[in-house]
Amino acid sequence: MSLIYRRKANQPSIFHVIHDYLGEIRPFAKRIEKKHLILPLVFLKTIEWSIYRWYKTPIRRFYGVKGNELIYMITRRCNERCSKCGIWKNPEPDSEHLKVSDFINCLKSLHNNLYQVTLTGGEPLLFMEDVLKIAEESTKLNVPMLIVTNGSLINENFLNRYSKLDHILVISIDTLDKEKWPEFRGRDNFDAVMNNLQIAKKMLGDKLRIQSVFAQETINDIPKIIAFCKDVGIRHVSQPYMDFGGIWQEAKQIYENKNDIVCIARKNICIYPNGDVVKCFDHYRIPIAKEPLGNIEKEDIIPILCKKRSTEISKIMKTCNYPCKNLSCNKPQTLLFN
Repeated sequence: MSLIYRRKANQPSIFHVIHDYLGEIRPFAKRIEKKHLILPLVFLKTIEWSIYRWYKTPIRRFYGVKGNELIYMITRRCNERCSKCGIWKNPEPDSEHLKVSDFINCLKSLHNNLYQVTLTGGEPLLFMEDVLKIAEESTKLNVPMLIVTNGSLINENFLNRYSKLDHILVISIDTLDKEKWPEFRGRDNFDAVMNNLQIAKKMLGDKLRIQSVFAQETINDIPKIIAFCKDVGIRHVSQPYMDFGGIWQEAKQIYENKNDIVCIARKNICIYPNGDVVKCFDHYRIPIAKEPLGNIEKEDIIPILCKKRSTEISKIMKTCNYPCKNLSCNKPQTLLFN
């Protein structure tokens, strides 16, 4: 397997090295509040980055405090039937759903290396109590958390508890056209979601976000959503459409893949509903990543991430050029909405 990333085609060029370096240093520098410490801390960070890049040990992956994002697809189940997404078509059975305690143990093992925990699905709030337990643990461990939800299950009790934890909630909205809504979401719940949005804005304030998927089907809707967000004071981001089994089409004109962009997502740690660990939810595109690295129900996360194959996959991801490189997991959410 190691021969795969030793091929000349996968060896990073000087261009990749520069982008790799800047991709680490810029976000790090922005997090330094005391400006007089920027130069000495960046110098130390540069030494740390160099050790990570050239010192050949499995644990080098964990260079830099708060350098990784832990992304947990807590479920494939969903109460909606969005035409952009097919994840809901293959819900996990109860027997294959990870216990929340196993994920929290994973979080405890990694928290010093995490700048953020992201919960996605399916619809995460189908497991609302588990989500709140994870959110509470994240607060104790001083790790920011973000939840991506369709907004239909939000209620005041959840918001009251979640708002005290100082985490971010992202509601997915792809149209403000009430007539289009049932076609897009598979459910006629426009009024309920918009009402929940208003309550969330009131209780979460600046911790609320709206995210939209940019596709051929939403080209005329996104500008209206952006205008709405500006009007009510909610930060907004658009993501390009990716094929997760839906029937929408890409709006290819809004982005193009560039080989000189290093994939930051190689540092992500992604967990499936059953506890399987991968470096990226699009891992199947990489031949040696078709199988998961391990499962956190069966073994600790640190040994899983220290496997040689994890290092090999991370190296390949530095120079891969798949369309998933355009997604937000390739840019820290802390910077995405700024």
